[in-house]
Amino acid sequence: MVSRLKSLFEDPTKRPRLIVWIGVAVIGLAVLSAVGVIGTSTNWFCTEPCHVVHYDNTLAFNAGTHVKLSCVTCHEPVNGSPLTFILMKLEVAPDLIPTIAGTFHLPMNEGSYLALEMEDEYCTQCHNLDNRVVNPSKGIIIDHEAHTKKDVTCTSCHNRVAHPEESVTYVLEGDEKHENWLTMDACFRCHGLEADAAAPGACEACHPASFDLVPASHDAENWYNDFGDSGGHAAAYTEEASRVVQAVAWADGLEEVEHRAAPEMPYEQEINTCYTCHSKAFCTDCHGVEMPHPAEFVTDHGEAGLSNPDACATCHARSEAEAASGEFCNACHHPQGAPDRPWLTQHDDIVRTTGASPCFDCHNPTYCSACHVGGPEAAERYLKENAGD
Repeated sequence: MVSRLKSLFEDPTKRPRLIVWIGVAVIGLAVLSAVGVIGTSTNWFCTEPCHVVHYDNTLAFNAGTHVKLSCVTCHEPVNGSPLTFILMKLEVAPDLIPTIAGTFHLPMNEGSYLALEMEDEYCTQCHNLDNRVVNPSKGIIIDHEAHTKKDVTCTSCHNRVAHPEESVTYVLEGDEKHENWLTMDACFRCHGLEADAAAPGACEACHPASFDLVPASHDAENWYNDFGDSGGHAAAYTEEASRVVQAVAWADGLEEVEHRAAPEMPYEQEINTCYTCHSKAFCTDCHGVEMPHPAEFVTDHGEAGLSNPDACATCHARSEAEAASGEFCNACHHPQGAPDRPWLTQHDDIVRTTGASPCFDCHNPTYCSACHVGGPEAAERYLKENAGD
């Protein structure tokens, strides 16, 4: 074969024809490559004939403001050469097998790892401060330049700007919507109120002085009332803490995925919304005891109640008078008694009716004798020496 080609080059009569055929082959290859690159770079090709796995992504893309752009605008190198595109097509060619077999992993882009891999040049090829005025939502102050200096990329916050999912219903079985990092909780992946936070979490860092910082939920009638129904804030915290526990378990499961988004950065779902406004010590500082109560509090709260009864009264007293008298303890500890009367004035009637046995479920027999034999002073001394007995 080599000798035959050599003879063609050496034969002057056949050389022009050979050159023509070589030219035709080169042009044909160039046209074929161009058609292949352009054809496989259309949004239609990215969804219909090959990458059906991207069907949900296309639904979200069509609902966004970038719908007139091609997928490759953001998903292939900026100003890349045709050779770069060809090499990228070859690189993802093995994905054809799971696509055809229907064994591809869903949900796609789990943990939004792709957003954290994208460089700013994908965005700045169109957007910059010279040709686009940045208009955050009302009441929000965003210093984009400060974030850029800290190497915070555009898609670290704007992860769903090209694929908004609010109005989209996914159809691929096993697919699910992603976190939206343009929420306050998502900001606290970096910002925080604690001393070791990567960025400041004080209100004035992101909100003007005129912004109403109190969420609507806090205006509910049962959110917090002195000596009234204040279960709203406690129930909200309990629900939020439970949700965060589930989110942490979900994030831990992402370690099995090939691309996990920034392990050193928490996910938006892992952020406790309460701690975006309040420090973790806020509950304890307000209540005067550890909040939420630890499991062992059930058995040792008597000592805490005797040493700091005002802390208990904050939540458990039903009136200012009840808080001052300490009678609120009787609601749980002496349910046999009438709630409108002090327990001390009626416990003897209850004992005559039920006997003393129920008393000994909680008290040592000497507890009764301390008062009945030694008098009130002896009883007070006994309580201090045997707190919780």
